[in-house]
Amino acid sequence: MKRFSKTTLAAATSLSTAMLAGQAHAAGFALMEKDATGLGQAFANLATGNGESSGLVGNPAAMTQIDGTAVSGGVNYIIPSFELQPGATSTGVAGPVSGGLGGDAGESAAIPNASIVHQLDEKTRVGVALTVPFGLATDYDDGWLGRYHAQESHIEVIDISPSFSLDITPEWTVGASFNVQRAEARLSSAINSSAAAGGAPLPDGSVEVEGDDWSVGYSLGVLWQATEDTRLGLAYHSGVEHDLTGDADYTMPAPLNASPLFADSWAEAGLDLPATAAASLTHDFSDTLTGSFGLLWTGWSSFDELRVEQSYGRESVTTENWDDTLRVAVGGEWEFAPRWTLRAGAAYDPTPVPNNEFRTARLPDSDRTWASLGLGYEISKQWSVDVGYTHIWFNDNSVDNTTESLLPNNLRGQYQGKVDIIGVQLNAHF
Repeated sequence: MKRFSKTTLAAATSLSTAMLAGQAHAAGFALMEKDATGLGQAFANLATGNGESSGLVGNPAAMTQIDGTAVSGGVNYIIPSFELQPGATSTGVAGPVSGGLGGDAGESAAIPNASIVHQLDEKTRVGVALTVPFGLATDYDDGWLGRYHAQESHIEVIDISPSFSLDITPEWTVGASFNVQRAEARLSSAINSSAAAGGAPLPDGSVEVEGDDWSVGYSLGVLWQATEDTRLGLAYHSGVEHDLTGDADYTMPAPLNASPLFADSWAEAGLDLPATAAASLTHDFSDTLTGSFGLLWTGWSSFDELRVEQSYGRESVTTENWDDTLRVAVGGEWEFAPRWTLRAGAAYDPTPVPNNEFRTARLPDSDRTWASLGLGYEISKQWSVDVGYTHIWFNDNSVDNTTESLLPNNLRGQYQGKVDIIGVQLNAHF
């Protein structure tokens, strides 16, 4: 019976790993895609604003750039690709595990955003934004060789941010947001029934975990208009602690389906979203040319372990040991013709995963390089539209991960990964 318990916990732990995984658009599991306007220059101006209401997401103090009322809404369509390369192996206590390479595990997704900012008086503005700051959608082919590590994963964190800004002086603005978040997850994995039964030939079982939670955080920002042509922005977004609660549903062959250790139950796992700090410097080189330099620190070191609990006293811990990261971006925009703006940017985004032993099939994360382009068109005095495109290259993302259980399974191999992002944004000023 103890062997059953460890196998069950290993499956639950494998699933919970996905709760803290992302679709690999920013390092770790964060989604950078706050709007298509910033996408065009790789979000180098994240903390200095973009002149639209969507700028409040990166820095609530950037609302000072809005006169009257501004509204923005858009969608970024994300096309990720994760493919395990030939030569990969999977090995358990009973020897090699057979199966295919899993196909392309990347699942495309549309990430929406919306925001509105209203000027109350000469110095004060309020606003609210809706974004998806974290997300995951991966799915491997049935029967693939890493099925005991991951099968299907879906996670979404929706953030609603009521915001406020105040001009302290003509040069200095401060802002704050109250971040209300809903997180939900649906995750599945195969279970090695034969190993759980002590070697008896049995078909694989499976487990699916679903959970959700509401939680809150905050954001603080400052914007300094150092000169007529230069501004500096700083923003801090607090970490948010979620306690996902839901159900674990098992499908097991006989006789394992009679064991309480594989019985359907409640499930609970912590999801601690990291704090971030952003800094951007933007300079107007002329009336038509602007450049930005941005840094984004993410406190991934808070993600040191995963703890999963189920009924019957089942609990498991998986070591992660992630590192903090510092993303570097440069970008700019050029008003090359009346009503037309061209944007471009590049970024280097290091992974928080310390080495291939901690890299998982849920998220074969690695250092990545961004190249971005964007185009803006002023439809009228009130309306404008922006489109953006980004391609992300992944560096070496080898996997040599072993599940922590009495019946460990090792997945070893090399992934090829890339992401394409296409975004469109509609803006209005009244």
